[in-house]
Amino acid sequence: MAEDSAAPIETSAVATEVGKTEEIDHLEALRRVLRKANSVNGLRRGLHETAKVLDNGTARLCLLAADCENPEYIKLIKALCDASKIHLLEIESRALLGEWCGLVKRDEEGAVRKAVKTSVAAITDFGDDSTELHILMNHLKKETAELACARGADRLTLVLARTHLARVHICDLNLADQGR
Repeated sequence: MAEDSAAPIETSAVATEVGKTEEIDHLEALRRVLRKANSVNGLRRGLHETAKVLDNGTARLCLLAADCENPEYIKLIKALCDASKIHLLEIESRALLGEWCGLVKRDEEGAVRKAVKTSVAAITDFGDDSTELHILMNHLKKETAELACARGADRLTLVLARTHLARVHICDLNLADQGR
């Protein structure tokens, strides 16, 4: 994904300590929500686990790596999300998604020593209600509204095009009838 072509990232203020606030974007909020979901055993990683919870309808949010190498995985996950009406977010890389899902080993300083990549993950339980969760849900609602608006504009264009073609066809028929 090119960073210069990406949409601007919105930030929201989150209270960290008494009197202090921190600006976070929806990706940082997602990272924190994933950590919380992992701590309450509400995170499923990998194709098999994710496909099961998407099929059962127990998933609340699905994450797919943009650099997934297998197109069949992408088709399957998108179809299951569409069928279950579950939000699907794309993450820029499998390594980043694996790290956010907790599939890493860290050394004493906290630096990543070994990371396992994952192409897909799903959240079944968000854990406690938090500000980060609200930021993430607001982003999803806004993204869904923008997508619905874009789909509506496409439908309107199609209807207008059909109407125009119908008018042209009727005019051609009228001219043909007059020429007899």
